[in-house]
Amino acid sequence: MKHMNALCLAAGLLACALPLATAWSADQQSPRLDPLPAHPTLYPQDSQQEPQQQPDVKTFTGRISKDGQKFVLEDPTVNTPYQLDDQKKAQQHEGKNVRVTGTLDAQNNVIHVHAIDDAA
Repeated sequence: MKHMNALCLAAGLLACALPLATAWSADQQSPRLDPLPAHPTLYPQDSQQEPQQQPDVKTFTGRISKDGQKFVLEDPTVNTPYQLDDQKKAQQHEGKNVRVTGTLDAQNNVIHVHAIDDAA
């Protein structure tokens, strides 16, 4: 009788566990969808791209003069004058020794002017 009870108990446990086991097995075999990779234009996280660096703001000294129709900064330490991108500010200081604060576009020899102050 003890064997019969143990056998019935084992059969009952097996009957309860069988549906759970088949459900788990089916879940393991179903294909899983991986999330889509981030769209490069929406999330620019490409590790191969270097972050764009802003040019350093520097102070340039010299004399503002007119070169043709454009105002330029003549720096006595270099032979090439720097064109100034803010012609209105430059015009106010024509013929004066000044300090120009801005960023240098070395390829085009242009200073992107932040401020122009009279030199002391």
